[in-house]
Amino acid sequence: MHILVITRSTLHHRFGGFQRQCMDLCEGFVKMGHEVTVLSTAHPDGVEKVEELGYTIHFIRPSNPMRLSKAWFKETKKWVDKIHANKSIDVIHSNGCAGIGITSWARRHNIPISLLCHGSLRTEILSFLSSADFRPRYWHWLLLTPFSLFKRYLLWELPLRRASSSIILVTPTIEHDFSLFSKEKVKVIENGIALPDPFTKELNQGRLSLLCTGRADRQKGFQMAIKAISELQDLDLHLDIVGTGDYLGELKKLVKNLELEERVTFCGRVDDDELHRLYSEADIYLIPTLRYEGLPLALLEALAHGIPTISSEIGGNSDVITHNHDGLFVKPGNLENLVASIRYLASNPSARESLGVNARSTCERRFDKDRMVNETEQVLRMITHTA
Repeated sequence: MHILVITRSTLHHRFGGFQRQCMDLCEGFVKMGHEVTVLSTAHPDGVEKVEELGYTIHFIRPSNPMRLSKAWFKETKKWVDKIHANKSIDVIHSNGCAGIGITSWARRHNIPISLLCHGSLRTEILSFLSSADFRPRYWHWLLLTPFSLFKRYLLWELPLRRASSSIILVTPTIEHDFSLFSKEKVKVIENGIALPDPFTKELNQGRLSLLCTGRADRQKGFQMAIKAISELQDLDLHLDIVGTGDYLGELKKLVKNLELEERVTFCGRVDDDELHRLYSEADIYLIPTLRYEGLPLALLEALAHGIPTISSEIGGNSDVITHNHDGLFVKPGNLENLVASIRYLASNPSARESLGVNARSTCERRFDKDRMVNETEQVLRMITHTA
């Protein structure tokens, strides 16, 4: 098959689970013998085309990096025509609403669309409200942001659902949000990752290393982890934060104000080898998110490395972890709950060991990357044969 993947962002735009999953699927499709072409928004450095491992990414302008717009949708139609003329497209894989601009083209050419959804209108609004600033000077955002989300839902998501032959969800926790224009189209395919080789993790008896990874924005809750370190002055702890984002400056200010420069390190964006080292050396992984995420790859990576994890019980996280079996849950935004959980694991090496072993087992059983690629490819093949 010739698979056209259309997405608002790739790993060239930002390092995150959304982008990693998309690229993992593309690499997996190529390994299975398929031809893959990717269309995305403008590259941050103005690059027009990148040749990856067996597939090509075209960065389409006019557009802003990671921003979908009418101008970008219009330009994608022209690109799809050129690509199809050179090599017939068999199926379109739309990562989120990026494919809305070519639905009419796909219908005319009888080419099926598969829509991949990481969240829903409900989870987007709840995520916004969970970290919104309720001070009077920001009240206008409490109206404008939900209105913008609802507008996108009506103008982009619902028409794309109707035009799609299949709808793939990354977590069952949002399945009940997909009733309109989704009958007999929905299939849950949970995210998967490349599992690191198993290794025996030695219990640390000295300073404990805590780890947070992901995009640095307010909804990720890294500020909660920093505040928790400040509350645990009697314990020998060090927190590494991996990732970049618009909220990074505020996090650094918080660390300075709390005088935690010796106990918190900002690692920025790191390569895969360095990330693997940080995971391997971490004693506790923290995901104190305030966002209703689909299925965070960062959480799966922590489980795969056998790290005892403390996670907010929110969104897709609640379907991954079993409390007190392969991780611990805390209430989103509850600092006291987070502090108590860190203290419990820091003072109970046997609990850390048990949770870590079970975490690795859970990831091996449910979240292998090859399983994700194979199940997605089966969906694309099925809708291609029935188109």
